[in-house]
Formats: sequence, C-alpha cells, structure tokens
Amino acid sequence: MSNIHDLIEPGLRTIRSARTVRAVQRFEAQPGPERTMAGDEFFRMRSAMDLSPGAGKRISHMGLRRSNGGIPTESQARSSTFVDFAEVDSCVAGLKHDGVYVFQSPLPPGMVERMRNSALTVPAIPRGLDYPAAPFPRTAPKVGRYDISENDTMSSPDMQDYCSDPALALIASRYLGQPVIQDQTALWWTTTQGSEDAAMNAWLFHQDRDRLSFLKFFCYLTDVGPENGPHTVVKGTHRSLPRSLRADGRQTDEAVREAGLWDRVVSLSGPAGTLMAVDTVGLHKGLPPQSGDRCVLQVEFATSLFGAPVDYPQFAPSPLAAERYSEMPEILQRWHRSF
Repeated sequence: MSNIHDLIEPGLRTIRSARTVRAVQRFEAQPGPERTMAGDEFFRMRSAMDLSPGAGKRISHMGLRRSNGGIPTESQARSSTFVDFAEVDSCVAGLKHDGVYVFQSPLPPGMVERMRNSALTVPAIPRGLDYPAAPFPRTAPKVGRYDISENDTMSSPDMQDYCSDPALALIASRYLGQPVIQDQTALWWTTTQGSEDAAMNAWLFHQDRDRLSFLKFFCYLTDVGPENGPHTVVKGTHRSLPRSLRADGRQTDEAVREAGLWDRVVSLSGPAGTLMAVDTVGLHKGLPPQSGDRCVLQVEFATSLFGAPVDYPQFAPSPLAAERYSEMPEILQRWHRSF
C-alpha cells in the first residue's frame, strides 16, 4: 500500500500545484485590501510545496500576472534607520547561496532596549495554557513560549520602524524576484520551561508554508548565546532537500543526520540587536533555551497574501510609520485599518 501511495502522491501534488496557480489568480483578482480564499486551497498549496523547496516560488511566479505588492525605491531603502544600503546586495547573494544571512552590524542599542522594554510590558500569551494574557513573567515563566499579539507589538514606535523598513522590503523583493507585501509581524519569548513541548514550540526542524514565496527577518532583542536557544538553520535546504525530508511537518535531528545534512546545520548566536534574513522554506528550528530566555522580533515579506488567514493590525501609527505608509501603500497594505 505504501508503494502505491508513493507513486500516486507526487502526481496529486502536481495537480494541486496547477490548481493553486489558478487559485492565486482568483485571489489576486478580488477587489479591495481584504481578499478571501477557500480553506481547501490552503491545503492544496501546502501539499504542492512538498514537490521541492522552490515549488512555492515557482507557483508564485506563474500565478501572479499582476502583483498587488510593491518595490521600494533605492532612495527609500537608503532611509533605513538600521540597514546599511551597501549590504543589500551581499544579503541577497548570501540568501541565494545559503538561505540565511546575518547582517554585519546589530540594530542601535537604544532602539533594541526600547523594543525589549516594550516586549516586557505588553500582554503575552503563554502557549499551551488557557491563561489570560499578561506581561511576560520573566522571573518565573511557566511554559516554553510566550507570544505577543501583533496589535500589542505595534504599540511600540520602534517596532513600527522595524516592520516597515524599506531596506528589508527591497531585499525581499530582490531575493524573491517579485513585488512584496509586509505580511506578518511576530514577537515572542522562549524560556527553559516546557522542553517536552518541542513540536508546539517549533523546537524541531520544519519548513514554513503559510505563504508561497516569502522572506523573514529576525532580530534578537536579548543576548543569545549557545545556551539561550539560538535560531538554527540547515544551510542550502531552501534550494534542495532530500525527498525523505520534503513532507509537511516536523523533522527530528536523527532524520536530518540520516539524510547527510548535519554538516550544514548552523546555530546563530549573537548579541541583542543581531539581525538576520532567513528563507524559512529551508529546514530550521529554534533550540530550547538551557538558561535564561530569548526574545525575538520577526517581520515577513511575501509576494502575495494568499495562504493562511491574514491579520490586519490596528495601532496608533508613529509619524515615521505614517510617512512610510503614504510612500509604500502597496507594501504596507495590511495596515489600512490603522489609517
């Protein structure tokens, strides 16, 4: 029975790939900023991405006849408060080769301190516990991960700056080869608690598939050494992946070793403010902290909002965020409820 399944399933994924192209076209043709899609279309998309790590990007290029996203100008990208424009091309090249790039300089210390203080003040949701949201209990955490909603994340003007940065958007567009949309913001704490919940806390290797074609930027808001749960990637798996590891879901360390990829595993430590770009179509995970904790801020740019349900944050825009929204409305279109 398993042999029959192995023969049939690749053909089914190819059919789902073609159907996903048509579904993307229907999605993008809808008027207005808040488009909808059927739930089975999301399932077909994720299944089609089993074909190869690059399947989503190919579907994106075939399905997007006219993108609803945007591309920052070089002048806009040069206005970044923390990315040196001279590093843009190096970042794109590093991503194409390895699937990951760590920027040479961290974010300004004052900016990082203000963002970290905000992450300690706003409500945080303990993953896996039916507890009300409350500020992260740093001295006595009860679970392995605490998530902060996008609305609360964006209450910080510095977070708004980070998440609307035009240099990051330009890197994403050049790397993905298409206009982009700021698709997602995430902020969370990980702790030494709950290591038994490795799958729930993303502490097993996996691929992200909420969108077809996307790029994520991570910033550590705390110092992250080997004992603090550094982000860990398998270099090159954004381009090529053994068939045994292509299935949607979690993968163990043993499976990665058996596939002969362990020499490509890299854990990314760094001081608070460390900024990295990661194509998380490649295999990656967070390591469970052995001591202390880790706070991570993430922003994602995608070529389309087709895929998982879309959040539309509501927050009080800073003057800088308002200026960027007026200059890049296609890229920051999810913010329309705040304007």
